Amino acid sequence: MWSRLRPMTPRLLALVASLALAAPLARADDPIDPPGRVARVSAALGTVSLQPAGSDTWVSDVLNRPLVNDDRLWSDRESRAEVHVGSTAARLGSETGIGILAIDDSTVRLRLSAGALQLRVRTLEPDETMEIATPSASVAVLSPGSYRIDVSDRGDELRVAVRQGQVAVTDATGATTVNAGELAIFHGAVNDPVTRALPAGDGFDQWAAERDRREDRAVSTRYVSRDTIGYEDLDDYGTWRTVDQYGPVWVPQVSVGWTPYRDGHWSWIAPWGWTWIDDAPWGFAPFHYGRWIHYRDQWCWAPGPRMGAPVYAPALVGWVGGNGWSVGIGVGGPPVGWFPLGWNEVYVPSYRYSRSYVTNINVTNIHVDNTYVTNYVDRGRAPDHGPGGRDRDGRERYANMGVSGAVIVTSRDAFQGSQRIGEHLARLPAGALEHARPDLAAPALAPTRESIGRPSHAPPPRRDIFTRPVVSSTPAPAPAPSFETQRRGVVANGGRPLPIDRAPAPRDGAEAGARPDPVHVLRGGVPPRGPAPATGIDPRPQPAQRPGGSPPPAVMPPAGPDARGDRPPPGSRPPPPSEWRRDAAPPVDRRGPPEVRPAPPVTPDRPADARPAPRPQYDARPAPEARPAIQPPPRQYEP
Repeated sequence: MWSRLRPMTPRLLALVASLALAAPLARADDPIDPPGRVARVSAALGTVSLQPAGSDTWVSDVLNRPLVNDDRLWSDRESRAEVHVGSTAARLGSETGIGILAIDDSTVRLRLSAGALQLRVRTLEPDETMEIATPSASVAVLSPGSYRIDVSDRGDELRVAVRQGQVAVTDATGATTVNAGELAIFHGAVNDPVTRALPAGDGFDQWAAERDRREDRAVSTRYVSRDTIGYEDLDDYGTWRTVDQYGPVWVPQVSVGWTPYRDGHWSWIAPWGWTWIDDAPWGFAPFHYGRWIHYRDQWCWAPGPRMGAPVYAPALVGWVGGNGWSVGIGVGGPPVGWFPLGWNEVYVPSYRYSRSYVTNINVTNIHVDNTYVTNYVDRGRAPDHGPGGRDRDGRERYANMGVSGAVIVTSRDAFQGSQRIGEHLARLPAGALEHARPDLAAPALAPTRESIGRPSHAPPPRRDIFTRPVVSSTPAPAPAPSFETQRRGVVANGGRPLPIDRAPAPRDGAEAGARPDPVHVLRGGVPPRGPAPATGIDPRPQPAQRPGGSPPPAVMPPAGPDARGDRPPPGSRPPPPSEWRRDAAPPVDRRGPPEVRPAPPVTPDRPADARPAPRPQYDARPAPEARPAIQPPPRQYEP
């Protein structure tokens, strides 16, 4: 039964290592460009905290926060978290810690120091690498599928369960493939695993399965790509409409008087600088992609063209400045103001960028061509014949500046201190904006210690969890410099984000490339792509699971005696959708696992790793096309 679980031959290792070296690390056209995608914390149930890159402080404001290299995320006892990178979901169980080794346009490398991590990988491009570095070995995802990886509290046991797909587990002694329907347990060298049948799932697996089905049913994928991070939350809190002038738009269910970019806070996240973090449970996609329009007294989000992965932006807003406009605004100091960019209005970053980057970040989010963006950047304004242009006084014209309540103003202290803007709004007297000058650049303000987020009151995780050495196929990027080093560099740069090629040296007094959490690099190479031919699985990239065909969860027993994940978390912030609260375990088929057979040919309707398997009743549902025409009303978000 387990004949397909076997060590890789030296010849195969050499082949996949050469493929790994040939794969590009990023699709950026210029080394000064930041990556086009980030990770997002999409759910935080219980006590979940984050240690930003270069900081020694754990913060509690994690929902909707973008994660970048060197960030650390911790899910405490009886807590859970979910992170999205592109169309991939990574879920953290109780007492689980992950670190971001590398995230860019074609690479995801996470470190799993302890706990349970569930992965749902929908797509994996030929040049894309997805790897989990653990204290025992590197786990490289070879094809789309559903996986669970457990690391014991002491880091001396690794369990890898594959419900669908295939992974390669590699250490200094060699590499072993784990295929669909297999569970492998490693206590030492990876070429001598203990193999078992997949057992019934625990509470963590059931929660992950509910989240998978929620994404499978998402109507929003008809209007946006699955690579639009945050698409899965739109159905629950709004509706889609088609407007002749704008095409498909999403209308959130919000309270009267609601305005975009008001209920949340600003945080400093390198290399982008000032980044908006919204409080709404759906508050990621509409604030980092597309544009906001005010249509028939309603705010609507226009997602832009439905293509591949749209390029992430820290905040799609224009800024308010100029002499005289702040008179009469009672904030106790210089105010800071902004407004949402409107239909087809060009976004020009405040950080350093290449010409191709500023083109891509616009054409993937609005309905314009390269020539339009080029003319805008070259002339410093919108063409007179297109959207925007200038008014009679020669000032730039932005649609949303004229909408009542669209310009949000707060104090500089609230802005720099990551305070909730809705609680620190400035009063705008009549005519206050007559002398305002719109500006595309964010204010040249250096961050303070408070700019990374509010400190968490929960006890931090044990230090040894995040300082354990892990095994990876490639060296991790140099660790982020300390926050104080970053801050001094920003001050010296006039309050602007530091260009990537001028970033300060890692850590104060630390040698470049040295890490407090060592990464052991496998010199022989780890297969980040391509399954072993001996397994009989098609080496081509596998298709994503089509909606309506979500697999049962990849399941395995918890790594420790505390039965991690077998109880529902005590609560969450913000309130989770109702389907998260299904505490009863589903009926489980006890007939045992089926025989593992060679994978069938790939067809549009059948994943390559499909096999007959017990299917719990709670996983049955109609495909999206078969859903009733009348859907339940979306939840209304009230900040």
